[in-house]
Amino acid sequence: MKYGLWLLLALWPVAGLANEPGLAELLGRIRHNGSAEFSYQETRKLELATSPWSGRGMMLSGVDGSLIKLQLQPMRVIMVITGQRMYYWDPEQKQRHSGLIGQAGAAGEEITLFRFIIQGHTEHLQSTYDFTHQIRGKAWHLRMTPKPGLNDENAPTIEISGDEDNTKRQVLIRQADGESTEYQMVKTAEGPEVEKSIRRLLLEAIGD
Repeated sequence: MKYGLWLLLALWPVAGLANEPGLAELLGRIRHNGSAEFSYQETRKLELATSPWSGRGMMLSGVDGSLIKLQLQPMRVIMVITGQRMYYWDPEQKQRHSGLIGQAGAAGEEITLFRFIIQGHTEHLQSTYDFTHQIRGKAWHLRMTPKPGLNDENAPTIEISGDEDNTKRQVLIRQADGESTEYQMVKTAEGPEVEKSIRRLLLEAIGD
C-alpha cells in the first residue's frame, strides 16, 4: 500500500478549531473514550485492480486506547495496536508479526490513523489537515483535506460521516492517485464485554 491511510501525526488541541461555528461541538460528539465494538464492511478501489476488493469484520476499541481490527472475510486476520506495539496474526497462512508501531511501516501507520478516526481523536490530525464540516438534522459530515504545502504530496483526503446517535459511521479515504478505501460501520456493543473480547483477541494475536 502506498502512503495509504497512515500517518503518525503531531498533537494539537481541539480548542484550535473552536472559532469555526459548530466544529468543536461535532468533534466532541464523535469522540469516545470508552470501549466499543463496530461491525464493518470495507471496500477498496485499487489502481491496478479490475474490480473493488471487499472485506468485512469487527473493529474493537478499548478504554485504554487499544484498537483491534478483526477481519472475518475473505479470511480471518487479527491486527492489534496497543500502547506502542502492533501485533498481526493470520491463522490461515500461519503468519505472526509483532513490533513497535514506528517500525511497522504502512500497516502501523494505517491502524494508528484508524484509531484516531474510530475513537474521535481528530486533534491528532489538525497539524496536517484542514477541517470542513456540515450538520444537517441528525446527519453530520466531516472532511479533512491535506494542508497546502505538505511535504508529502500523497497525503489522502479523509471523510467521516454519521448520525446523531453515533451508532453508524462511514469513513472514506481518497488517495492522491485516485485509489480509495471506504468503511461502513455500525456500533454493535460497548462496555465490559467488549473489553473481554479485546483481551481474548490480543492473547490470540500475541500467541501466548
